[in-house]
Amino acid sequence: MAFCRNCGNQIADDASVCAACGAPVAQAAPQQAAPQQPVQQSFQQPIQPTVQTDPTEDRSLAWLSYLGIFLLIPLFARKFSRFCEYHVRQGAILFAGSLAYTIVTQIILAIINAVTPKQIKYIWYVPYEAPSAVYEVFSIIFSLASIFIVVLAIIGIVNSTKPEKKELPIIGQIKLLDPLMDKIYASLRKEK
Repeated sequence: MAFCRNCGNQIADDASVCAACGAPVAQAAPQQAAPQQPVQQSFQQPIQPTVQTDPTEDRSLAWLSYLGIFLLIPLFARKFSRFCEYHVRQGAILFAGSLAYTIVTQIILAIINAVTPKQIKYIWYVPYEAPSAVYEVFSIIFSLASIFIVVLAIIGIVNSTKPEKKELPIIGQIKLLDPLMDKIYASLRKEK
């Protein structure tokens, strides 16, 4: 058996084209008739490396894209995988959105805590200052709203275990980070 020079798949000895990529197969000349001469390469067109990734391995790492900073693992480990790239892009939007949500809610809670009067509560007859009731209500509301981010992460993890690409609800349509992700992937793929 021989191997295709274009894609690397096995081809039959009598085949004229590769069954996987359709590239023509160069027929080998008899070796005893050809004398050994130095080979000159043509550098007019550089050979592009063909990287084929295993879909099972892609799915085994793609789910990490939805666990915050762990999206860096599939980003670097499977940088040539389009499947992992798809999920890393969605995970990056989810991570950026959850980070922005956390920052905004903490600023709002700090302002509420500074503006509203404190409560005096008792533990074992010892008084202490507690945040106001308004602060506690907003804190509960923001905590409940953050459950939505967790639900989106779970949906993303489930979607990444399936072979087809499926967008996350609501944030799957957001393409805000696409220019940045294009630059990151271009630089990662160049350094090989």
